[in-house]
Amino acid sequence: MPPAAPADAAVARVAIDAQPDVSLTAPAHAFRFTSAMRTETWTLWFESGVAMLNVQPASGALTTYRGTATESASVVIEVASPTAKLKLDCKRATRELEPACDAAAAKSKKKPAKVRVDALDCFHADFKEPMPFGPLPGIEYVADGACAGYRVMR
Repeated sequence: MPPAAPADAAVARVAIDAQPDVSLTAPAHAFRFTSAMRTETWTLWFESGVAMLNVQPASGALTTYRGTATESASVVIEVASPTAKLKLDCKRATRELEPACDAAAAKSKKKPAKVRVDALDCFHADFKEPMPFGPLPGIEYVADGACAGYRVMR
């Protein structure tokens, strides 16, 4: 039997569960990290002070985080799942991305035109580089191979 959660954790859980499901009304922003070792897709929704973040590994359980979004010069996302907390400081940016990857085409000498995307460059305390979230289909970072770099997701 797992140990009992601290009393304040139960209160926080009730508050999180009582939030509206912003994924039904807010636009989605997505980021995918792809490497030989792992692939995760992060989908973020926020509006009216409420935030929701889904983290979906290629194989494994979906984790949903719920919490707040504070908009000013940046958007500060503070969310929690039943087992973890996460804070992102997101700056609005425009990114020039490679189009979605076609490994065969990536080897050709002719480079396709870049795509301009409005993004949220979200910084996490544990990472030097931001996670850039873009409107669907989203932004992908491919860590290795012919398609390495930031690009539009498929």
